[in-house]
Amino acid sequence: MKREDGGDRLVEEILYRIKEMQLMYRFGMIFLIGFIPFLEAHVAVPLGVLLELPFVLTAFLGIGGNIISVLLVVLIVTLIKDKLNHHDRYPSINRRFAKARHYFDKYGVPGLALLGPIVGANHISALVSVVAGARKENIVLWQVISISVWGIGSGLLLFYGIDAYQWLKN
Repeated sequence: MKREDGGDRLVEEILYRIKEMQLMYRFGMIFLIGFIPFLEAHVAVPLGVLLELPFVLTAFLGIGGNIISVLLVVLIVTLIKDKLNHHDRYPSINRRFAKARHYFDKYGVPGLALLGPIVGANHISALVSVVAGARKENIVLWQVISISVWGIGSGLLLFYGIDAYQWLKN
């Protein structure tokens, strides 16, 4: 079913434009898409698969970009929190943060990190974990695990989904 809002055409246009780029720029785009909150590795890696880029390098770049941007969020929020030494540990900026806070209270850092893309972005789950007072080392470890699982998992699902589709089609 085609979406009325032109979302399919937008994805096709993005794929077309990236495919027209030189190979190095294509890899750079995978890294950049992985770096961008709400797109992240679980979008970047499948996009690389659709572009028929080598899977291992695509996964490395998409996951690497995502990890670097989440680490920056953890670092910046930790610095701000330490500077402000604010007593309100539970901001409710919007419903995504409230949802993330609920998951943090229920499942802790590991659960919230693994649910990162579901709550909106790994960046939100990292931010909520820092604000809630979790240990930075724990946050970083579980964010790396989550980003890797989501990036590789979504890429493999798409890779083998396309492969299975081609097999069934013939």
